[in-house]
Amino acid sequence: MQSELEIQAVIGFTGKIIQGLVLHPDNEHILYPLGSTIVVRHIITRQQTFLRGHDNQISVITVSRSGDYVASGQKTYMGFQADIIIWDFKDRSMIHRLKLHKVLIQSLSFSFNELYLASLGGIDDKNMLIIWDIKAGKALYGTPNRDPVNQVQFYNQSDEKMIAVLNTGVQILTIDKQNKKV
Repeated sequence: MQSELEIQAVIGFTGKIIQGLVLHPDNEHILYPLGSTIVVRHIITRQQTFLRGHDNQISVITVSRSGDYVASGQKTYMGFQADIIIWDFKDRSMIHRLKLHKVLIQSLSFSFNELYLASLGGIDDKNMLIIWDIKAGKALYGTPNRDPVNQVQFYNQSDEKMIAVLNTGVQILTIDKQNKKV
């Protein structure tokens, strides 16, 4: 005789956010967006905490290599800025609210040593790529991209090199500190 599976837990994850379900590096927590809130759920105890600060739907989340930082971006409406928030994971508190992009944050990536955060705006933002100083919460470098870009990711062992995924291929990007550009 077959018995039915019993539901032990449910998460409110729709799967509409690309890479929206993130396993924290401590292997004990999962993070996912739920509207304008990030849910942080302990895998074993099922205890949940919430990161609240966005005023519109979250479009992307990422966690730094050490797990100390979480970054989230949102989607807004034409003519409005789309915020990025850098969170302190341990304290579950907001460190910085970053504002330069318009309408959509499409991709976020922390650099290897967690010095920088790369953010990529959407098509309404001309796929603007901005490199942020995490400690200061300030934009350092920015560049519009002529080709549509889908995602940006720092190299696994570099704070200066990243890859951009385009519709037509990939680009290798390097931060040129001396000339203050990407």
